[in-house]
Amino acid sequence: LFRELIEILAISRNQKLPQPGEESQILELLIQRDGEFQELMKLAVEQGKIHHEMQLLEKVVEKRDNDIQQLQKQLKEAEHILATAVYQAKEKLKSIEKARKG
Repeated sequence: LFRELIEILAISRNQKLPQPGEESQILELLIQRDGEFQELMKLAVEQGKIHHEMQLLEKVVEKRDNDIQQLQKQLKEAEHILATAVYQAKEKLKSIEKARKG
């Protein structure tokens, strides 16, 4: 549109016969498109902010996932230690019972 406006203005100057209303129509279209462009820019800025927030939240989620994985690992280790202790305690009880019977 901008190029068309420049061409029309150049032709108008060369011909000295501007066509009525054509320049103002193009100017109005330019103003309308500028408004649309400004709205799109606002939307892009908003989406940029949302994207940034999402990235921050993804980092928080990733950290929480790592924390959960560490806790699961610690729980597995504790479970193994407890299972071993229970087994040893049962064996000790068996040997005590045997000793009493003997």
